[in-house]
Amino acid sequence: MKTIYKKLLFLLLMLPLSVLAQTTVEGVVVDSKSNQPIPGVNVIIQGTQMGTSTDFDGKFKLTKLKNGDKLVFSFIGYKNETIAFDGQKSLTVSMTEEANVLQEVVVQVGYGAVKKKDATGAVDLLTTKDFNKGFNSNTESLLNGRVAGVVVTQGGRPGDGAAIRIRGGASLQASNDPLIVLDGLPIDGNLQTINPNDIENISILKDASATAIYGNRGSNGVILVTTKKGAKGALKVSVGTTFTVNTLAEKINTTSAADFRSFMTNPANIAQYNIAPSRLARLGNSNTDWQEEIFSNSVSIDNTVGLRGALFGKLPTSFTYGHTYIPGILETSKFDRTTASLRLNPSLFKDHLKIAINGNFSVVKERFADEGAISSAINFDPTQPVNVNSQQFGGYFEWLDGSNNPNFLATDNPVAALQQRNNQTKRYRYYGNVQLDYKLHFLPELKFTVLAGIDREQSEGRNELSTQSINGFFNGSNNLGRYSEFWNNRTNTALDAYVNYTKAFGKLNVDVTAGHTYYERNNVGYGSGELRNPANVINSLNTFTSPVSKLESYFGKANVGFDNKYLLTLNLRNDITNNFFKDVRSGIFPGAAFAWNMSNENFLKDSKSLTNLKLRLGWGVTGQQELSTSFSYIPQYVAGNPQAQYQFGNTFVTTVRPSFYSNTVKWEETTTYNAGLDFELFRKVKGTLDVYQKESKDLLAFVAYPDGANLTNFGPRNFGNLEVKGVELGLNFDVLKNDNLNWNINFNANYQDRKITATALDGTESPGFFTGGIRGGVGNTIQINSTGFAPGAFYVYEQVYGTDGRPLEGVYVDRNGDGLITPKDMYQYKQPYADFTFGLMSSFSYKKWDMSMSWRASLGNYIYDNNGSSYGYLDNSINQITPLNNINPSFFETGFVNEGNNRYFSDHYIKDASFIKLDNISFGYSIAEPFGNATTARLSFGVQNALIISKYKGLDPEILSGIDQTIYPRARMFVFGCNVNF
Repeated sequence: MKTIYKKLLFLLLMLPLSVLAQTTVEGVVVDSKSNQPIPGVNVIIQGTQMGTSTDFDGKFKLTKLKNGDKLVFSFIGYKNETIAFDGQKSLTVSMTEEANVLQEVVVQVGYGAVKKKDATGAVDLLTTKDFNKGFNSNTESLLNGRVAGVVVTQGGRPGDGAAIRIRGGASLQASNDPLIVLDGLPIDGNLQTINPNDIENISILKDASATAIYGNRGSNGVILVTTKKGAKGALKVSVGTTFTVNTLAEKINTTSAADFRSFMTNPANIAQYNIAPSRLARLGNSNTDWQEEIFSNSVSIDNTVGLRGALFGKLPTSFTYGHTYIPGILETSKFDRTTASLRLNPSLFKDHLKIAINGNFSVVKERFADEGAISSAINFDPTQPVNVNSQQFGGYFEWLDGSNNPNFLATDNPVAALQQRNNQTKRYRYYGNVQLDYKLHFLPELKFTVLAGIDREQSEGRNELSTQSINGFFNGSNNLGRYSEFWNNRTNTALDAYVNYTKAFGKLNVDVTAGHTYYERNNVGYGSGELRNPANVINSLNTFTSPVSKLESYFGKANVGFDNKYLLTLNLRNDITNNFFKDVRSGIFPGAAFAWNMSNENFLKDSKSLTNLKLRLGWGVTGQQELSTSFSYIPQYVAGNPQAQYQFGNTFVTTVRPSFYSNTVKWEETTTYNAGLDFELFRKVKGTLDVYQKESKDLLAFVAYPDGANLTNFGPRNFGNLEVKGVELGLNFDVLKNDNLNWNINFNANYQDRKITATALDGTESPGFFTGGIRGGVGNTIQINSTGFAPGAFYVYEQVYGTDGRPLEGVYVDRNGDGLITPKDMYQYKQPYADFTFGLMSSFSYKKWDMSMSWRASLGNYIYDNNGSSYGYLDNSINQITPLNNINPSFFETGFVNEGNNRYFSDHYIKDASFIKLDNISFGYSIAEPFGNATTARLSFGVQNALIISKYKGLDPEILSGIDQTIYPRARMFVFGCNVNF
């Protein structure tokens, strides 16, 4: 009996301890079919913000559980699983993939989001798994080659931004850049200051039925960037570091010092080309590869630290710090970026009020190299040394005239041009917003949203040239060097307010939004001019304040769906801008789209082969005002140059002059038609096929005005129409998918035809508007915008060739048959834009190993070889102000000797620049629990800009303008990375 009492007493004493115990459950989440672990699954205690997510091996651990708690497991593409906790110590959770992943994928659209299956427009979504791998110094590079109809042309400078063209753009001289919206805030300029590691997903709106809700800002497509938001559950830390070794992928073809010296001293050449003895006497004894002197390998580093989870166990938070340092492969150039972002996503009143606070801050420091040194390097005499035993010019070799005075017009020493210039800028940028979403308690279908945002950038810089430089400002014999400075402050503000009503009435789903938005741009700056010029005067003209640009808009849209089969989208926007005269400043931009989910019809519902099929039809009108008119509808007078004053007796009066005036300049408008198919075959191949046509009218441009037609010779004008037609195809194919082996291929293709259909010069003798300035001569251009031809078509003479296949110098086809060679014989020939573009990404994984490759191809794009046309004649080497220049290899191809003869305009220099590029190849190895439970790591190695296949003999065939004037070369990068998650 006493023993029984003792046992009861022991149990009584232990009861409080058992109540206070911290109950823990561990487990693993696996795919129901493959039984493979699923990393990244969200595990949340229902009704709380407590939770975690699975590690690389699908494992999770939760504490502080009570009997009766419900655990909710969720992951995109899988059905949610809910399990009641009743004291289990371990769990194995099997998740089932959705019958159609498209059912759950959500894409961002204008002022809202829709499920991919309900999207009616041409919309693409990229998430972190779709982004380009390797080292991405800017956000634009994540997209390169990944989406049909989206062309990203990346610059070569360290940290350089990129030009993005969606379906070729819709304008000629106004902006062709897409509108970029970051977390609901429109962003000016490129995404250079944004940390790419901070990006969660990117939605790309391509047709006007999707972009018309953005009105005048949507004509070139819209890119919606969503950053990593605050998350529920335990705080998690991710750390990543990437090292890259940057090398020059390929040098520009030049004549070596030995070959140059051999040619110049060959008696036959001296006699044939009449090479002057005085020039031969200037030959040096060195063997200098000038490209070796100005280019060098460099090492970049990129570090990121991220924190995500519920701060204090309650406040969903995301914080990211990043630092990127990139020394350029061109000496003296560098890029240094520090970024910090904070995102808070609290919810109040049982999730009826959701708050999103997004703050981003960046500091970018850049030093810009004198890129003219690249041209000098291919043109400078290779027999001359880099340095000489002289204190003049800092010891660098420079050309002197016959009296040993500086030859200021000669080709500059490229090394001196780099080392003696210090051109630096620093930019501070803050951009962020606060968004409030409130659902009424008594009517939760009705939601009010208010968003207030700011994008502010302060920049400053200086450009200093050494007092030893031959290009310094000379005051008599005293070299003062050069020095100038600037600062600029830009502030953009936005305020959006809209209301949304969403309701299902049986089979009918209604989603209606209406709102108002206001956007304002302010810009003020200062430029000092040349401070070391004693004649320089600093006054109020050095500071400028741009007129405040304002845009006010009212918009509405409606999405209506019936029976999950028939979908209709209607939207309308009214934009009012102060950029135009009051009678033409308001623009109405409508859009409409219809989609039919045929796979939900009875005749396809049970199909095993065609598992998804949706037809889309879209139409819309968008606008364009991104060409500064300088408020030319307001009569303006500006002060004349202080050095051009008018004298009244002994008094000198500064004159004023009228500026350009026009009150008829108005919106560009682009109407787009789109027909598309979304499909899935055998649950393995997903695809989209789109056919589109864009018609732009009243194109904005700065063009010449006839004498007497206005107060200046150039000004803004609506001058023509443009038509763009195209076909896009996107495919995603799961080649293999099993327990250990997975292989996915993503392919996209685009065909595009662009043609100008009208200009203001139609009916006149002028062939069109000239554009595309080139090096060589004064004011020469090589491109033209003419009715019936592609924008930027090359305008050239047709070269005549001899029986040996070499071009005949100064001999061209008399195309109009008048017996003379005149500008009337010039013709439009080829274009800089590709007819076809392709992208291919192959992703392969075996157990813990993974490998990916990204390819791109461009067919039908042409380049004007301005290096060959401006340097590729012998007189450039032996008969210029510079005593000797290197012989451009183009001379050995053509045999051209003399300057002139319309050589610059020969179609011989229009080269096929089609290419295939292996942009990236990367390998990775994942490590489970390297630092204990719930930690993962990944090691990676890769090569970027790995391979270029092209007929073009220049440095790089990928040049947006189509004019090769020696670009900053894109580096070949060997990438080493390590990422750890705690």
